[in-house]
Amino acid sequence: MRRCARRVRLGAVVGVLLAARVSATAPPPNLLVILTDDQRHDALGCAGGPLPALTPAMDRLAARGLRFRNAFVVLSICSPSRAAVLTGLYGSVNGVVTVGSARLREGVATFAQRLRAAGWRTGMAGKWHLGTPPAEAGFDFVAAFHGNGPWYRRGVVADGVEGVAEGMIDEWVAAQTIRFLSEAARDSRPFVFWMCTQLPHMDDRHEWDVRPESLERFPVERMPLPATWNDDLTGRPAYLLTARPRLQARRYGYDDPEAIRRHIARYLAAVYEVDCAIGRTLDALDRLGLTDRTVVILSSDNGWLLGEHGLTGKVLPYEESIRVPLIFAGPGVRRGVEDRFVLNLDLAPTISDLAGLSPDPSIHGRSLRPLLAGEPAPEWREEFLYEAPVGQLGVRPLWAVRTERWKYVRTEDPREPGRILSEELYDLTADPLETNNVFVDRRRHDVAGRMAGLLRRFQVELERDRERRAGR
Repeated sequence: MRRCARRVRLGAVVGVLLAARVSATAPPPNLLVILTDDQRHDALGCAGGPLPALTPAMDRLAARGLRFRNAFVVLSICSPSRAAVLTGLYGSVNGVVTVGSARLREGVATFAQRLRAAGWRTGMAGKWHLGTPPAEAGFDFVAAFHGNGPWYRRGVVADGVEGVAEGMIDEWVAAQTIRFLSEAARDSRPFVFWMCTQLPHMDDRHEWDVRPESLERFPVERMPLPATWNDDLTGRPAYLLTARPRLQARRYGYDDPEAIRRHIARYLAAVYEVDCAIGRTLDALDRLGLTDRTVVILSSDNGWLLGEHGLTGKVLPYEESIRVPLIFAGPGVRRGVEDRFVLNLDLAPTISDLAGLSPDPSIHGRSLRPLLAGEPAPEWREEFLYEAPVGQLGVRPLWAVRTERWKYVRTEDPREPGRILSEELYDLTADPLETNNVFVDRRRHDVAGRMAGLLRRFQVELERDRERRAGR
């Protein structure tokens, strides 16, 4: 295994707001970034997995672009994931490691700030889940709502005016996005727009408030049952037996296969409804003549456990929680499928690179532009860090490292930082469903040691980066 420092690329200098153009020989493309909420990597028709997802708009995007099969978030929960997308920095450095209203750390730049400083038109519509206001984060056009809530009659703020969204909330998000696109089509400046849906996140009643006609497309009897639905959690942290991910799953009825199938049907119906809103937006790009001049980026803030291991929710570092869809389509993007590891940290540097801005060496992500163009990308990452340093949603502090074959997870005591409660090691080649913790297997002692050492090296790099930014 090569040195992690070369792969993490944590950098050493403070981020800057102003950026210089690399080249003015060709106009940069417009950028439309679509972020769904709680959409796991296999809740996508073109992914071809066991979930019978119906996503014609997303599939249409993938058919004319590049789909990443191994895209991951570095903390699977709303606010930290959005902060990572905006900044390209791990949460322990950008300041957002918990869900809610945490602010980005002072001096941390967003992709919107960099592009706005370079003369771009910027905007966002939909869910905002940070303490830093959208305008302060670099967006001029803002039509938003904070956090989660009802799908219908949702309170919103557009252009600084409070109101109530008519219809389903993501229909409103699509309408606001299309309003921005219509205005931008008459402007000579390039634009970057962030469309943040609420769906398929549950509403504030812990329900997927889907229309009956949407639900009819997903007959319960055709829904697959997760192979690990009745996992007794042997080998996993003992606290999970009475933690929120387990207790909430039981409240949902996940000790009954039929209840799990019903929930999967409702979840996929919610994915279908957000796909319809995305389809309206893509149709508007076509109608406005913007498609050939716009790179569309589609991803999600995190995945979602639908009964795997008898659990629900996110934060936990299992595949269904941390792996997300990622699609790029537009000028300069090849068609196909890519298997290399990519992270939500990579979106900010990729956006800046596509915009023709000089790279910011202080951020942790890496531009995907070589992969998009099919160019050589030497020394691409072969492992990555997942960090959840603060316990939340019933999950205790944990860190994980994933390579192509192995995943190592360390859970710590929230009352005594550094005290290890449990360690997990999964051989993803032999055990892709993460059913067998082989950490205590003596035959895997060397692997466990290497993975623990890799985790520590990642942590040391982050610690040093925080110290540099603090001027110590």
